[in-house]
Amino acid sequence: MCAEAIVEGSENGKRMVEESDLRKYLEKWDKTYWPTYKVLDVLQKVFYRSNPAREAFVEMCADEYVQKMTFDSYLYKKVVPGNPLEDLKLAVNTIGSLVRANALRREMEKISS
Repeated sequence: MCAEAIVEGSENGKRMVEESDLRKYLEKWDKTYWPTYKVLDVLQKVFYRSNPAREAFVEMCADEYVQKMTFDSYLYKKVVPGNPLEDLKLAVNTIGSLVRANALRREMEKISS
């Protein structure tokens, strides 16, 4: 995508690429990939804040729907729309995983104290 923008901006090598050409590319890149990086940012903030949250993430990744959505998103290089009912089930299961992981953490802290 970047190389294509440089070739286009340079008019196939006939002129030097300018900052405005690069800004056009960055705007297009942001528009194309912002949703993907936003989803990844949310996942990181939710699931990488503690060991119990990471355990919940591992549990979530075992779900076949999560694996399909992840594969499709990588394949098409964008966040693919999901099935609303499956998304709701995923949200409920994720909350359950987070609750279980935190409960387990508290029990482990009691044992180690």
